Formats: sequence, structure tokens, C-alpha cells
Amino acid sequence: MASTIVMGTGDNLGFILSRMEPKEVIKLARERKGWSQERLAKEVRISQPAIKKIEDGATIQSKYLPQIATALDLDLNDIMPQGRPEAAALIPRKELTTGVSDFPVHAAAEGGDGSLIVSSDPVDFIARPAPLVHVRSSYGILIVGTSMEPEFRQGDTALVHPGLPVMTDEPHIFYAESDGEGRATIKTLRRQTADNWLVSQHNPPEGGKKDFALSRREWQWAHRVVGSYKRR
Repeated sequence: MASTIVMGTGDNLGFILSRMEPKEVIKLARERKGWSQERLAKEVRISQPAIKKIEDGATIQSKYLPQIATALDLDLNDIMPQGRPEAAALIPRKELTTGVSDFPVHAAAEGGDGSLIVSSDPVDFIARPAPLVHVRSSYGILIVGTSMEPEFRQGDTALVHPGLPVMTDEPHIFYAESDGEGRATIKTLRRQTADNWLVSQHNPPEGGKKDFALSRREWQWAHRVVGSYKRR
């Protein structure tokens, strides 16, 4: 029986992708860019074996799918597992910034207890991320320390939306203030109680724990991190 091989072009690629499984879409898009699995892993800040498991189909659902879609210039819906609700449209990489350099970025320095001492005044103004274009209270913080690698590396700029409600399994900037000095720490919120934020970090410092509690009496505010500008 004769078969027809359809070559992907700019006009028919969407049709081809619609007939492929998510793992195949990711592999095809990666190869079209000429990237190795190691290169894609570096862009997404995860390990090469994790990318291999996704492309092999061993991992079907991953929280890194939005980052993979962004890195490969894909629509997130093309790589979401079947049966899941349709994802919100992914903003193409070229549209991630507005080009208006009015987004305030604050510097940070490590405190003695592993927290961050955040500058009260911005140290820079950079291109405002398009998703935060109407959020005038949004801001960025330069990451120091390695406790949240590979999700957030030293030199990355965390993009913060202080108006969003806190949400479990999402990164937040937690703030404490005493004696006129502000401190902050970036951690993933596991859950909250009346007294504590129960948080986790990827790389605990020596002698530290992956999961621990921050007292809400001391750490009074939590601002949601919605993304980051990655250092190059």
C-alpha cells in the first residue's frame, strides 16, 4: 500500500501537530530548532533525563510544560495531555515584553539567616512583562542564593504580582520587617495555617530542611511570583 509523507511547512505545521501526541510535538519542535535534549533542559532549567522522560512518554504531566512551550515557541495546548482542560493561550516569546522600560527591579543581598535584604528603592528599570503591563504595583527582585535552583537561579529576576491571592504549590516572596529593615525569602508555598506559612525549597543549605514553616507573625506578607527573567 502506498503511503504519503507530508513535509512540515509554515502552512501545514499546525495540522501536523494536531495529529501528533504531545511527546512527539515536543521532540519535533526541539529538533526543528536544532537543539539537543541537553540544550532544551538548560533553557527550561531542568535535567536532561527529565526531558528524555517527557519525550519518551514516561512523564505525561509536568509543571514544566509551559516553560517548554515558551522555549520551543509552541502553543501550550499542543503539548497538554489529553483530557485536561484547555490551557490559556501562551504568550509568544517575542510578545513577553512591552518594550517600555518602567518595570522596577530591586536588588537583594543574603542575610545571615539565609533570607534576603531587599533594597527599598529600585536599582534598575527594565522592560515591563506584557502579562503585568496593567499591574502598576508589580515589581522584580534579583535572586541571590541557590536554595530555589534550578527553578530560580542566582541572577534571575523574579517577576512579582502582589495583588494575586496566595496559592499552594506556587512560588512566593515572603516578607518580614523589623527595626525598620525589610527581609524577604523566595520559597514554594505548600499550605498555610492561621499561624504559619508551610513552605519548601529545592536546595536546602547545609543543616537546613527542604520543608519548614515561616511564622506569619514574623513573615506577614506573601506576594506571588508569576515568572522570571532568566539570566543568560
